[in-house]
Amino acid sequence: MTGALRAVARVRAVPGSEETVRDALIAMVAPTREEEGCLDYRLHVVDSDPGLFCFVALWRSEADLDAHLDEPHIADGLAAIADHTESVVVSRMTRIA
Repeated sequence: MTGALRAVARVRAVPGSEETVRDALIAMVAPTREEEGCLDYRLHVVDSDPGLFCFVALWRSEADLDAHLDEPHIADGLAAIADHTESVVVSRMTRIA
């Protein structure tokens, strides 16, 4: 899909907080999938590293991703895991092949 924006968000849980982070991230999925411009939004856990979670998303546009990051359910979810995460990194990607 030309013009669509791909993004990956990596969330690293503090050791011992994996379940808390997992539950909070799962709660973000359904409302995000209903957002304007969300074409695909999936949450994964790294098999060899159960404290590392990755959202893989496809957005219609950069503006749609920016709007997503301002949604209350995202702010609330991130606030809920703030003391349980070591890092949250969002990478925007452009398909080149």
